[in-house]
Amino acid sequence: MVKVQLVYTKSCVYCPIAKAMFRDLKKQYKFDYEEIDATSPEGQKLVAKYSIMAVPTIIVDNVVKWVGVPQKDKVIAVLGK
Repeated sequence: MVKVQLVYTKSCVYCPIAKAMFRDLKKQYKFDYEEIDATSPEGQKLVAKYSIMAVPTIIVDNVVKWVGVPQKDKVIAVLGK
């Protein structure tokens, strides 16, 4: 099963858009999904591990796949595997 981690901050104006898209896709596709605040201890570990400089950052199966809000069809292509 595909594992998706969305790294966000509360002050990011684009993060709610990305969150809404992944929450909506979760209704149609089976994948592990987690939202992680970049300022939390867990988030800080991911920021350091992946050298995250901007949010939203979407990590798929332990690889940074997108920075920013990805196109929905590109996400579906990854989730549909």
